[in-house]
Amino acid sequence: MAYIVCAEEADGRWIAHVPDLPGCFTSDPDREVAIKAVPSAVEAYLAWCRGHGLRVSGLSAPMIVAEVIRAWMYEDGVEVNAFFASDRPSLMIEEAEEQQRLLAATRKDLLQSAEGLGEAQLGLGLAGERWPIVGILKHVANSELWYLDRLGLAFPRGELPEDPFERLERVRAHLLSQIPTLVARQGVVTLAGETWSARKVLRRVLWHERDHAAHILKLRRRLTLPGGATA
Repeated sequence: MAYIVCAEEADGRWIAHVPDLPGCFTSDPDREVAIKAVPSAVEAYLAWCRGHGLRVSGLSAPMIVAEVIRAWMYEDGVEVNAFFASDRPSLMIEEAEEQQRLLAATRKDLLQSAEGLGEAQLGLGLAGERWPIVGILKHVANSELWYLDRLGLAFPRGELPEDPFERLERVRAHLLSQIPTLVARQGVVTLAGETWSARKVLRRVLWHERDHAAHILKLRRRLTLPGGATA
């Protein structure tokens, strides 16, 4: 049986998602390159799951590109990202349990990507990067809370801890506490021109955390402190 791929344009690049494998994606500035990389990404994802002790069924070829959606700008220059047909169905309890296991794996990877770095290394800016690593960690937490806010499930931003690791922990604990609400939720919400569902929130959380864990690992290879010390 074929599996579907959904491609979206976001932040100047193309991201190809595999909805049957939450958190499995490829990205590239070129749409066709991102799509062609999907089979290899599926194999890597299955190996990643095995490495975390997760049992995930494989997919049978061929793949079918079901949707290709370009980003568009809403009021005040806000980018609106894709809502796929696969984001619409309500979340089942069994799926939510699986996604909680995936969330634990992506969080483990994110924390390991920054493991052993001191305050100076976490805060060191690098050419061409929007944030230092500490900023990326906060961005992951902030985005996760923002996704929940799209469904009216966030806590006030003023309650976010300043420490990046405490912030990540606080937001993730809140997300997990909202899983029963996400399972019970029916329908979709459109806010600021973008459509959201419980399934889309979890898709984006998993994608975003895996994306930035890999991002931080790349930055570690570039990280040099004054005096020539490296991470």
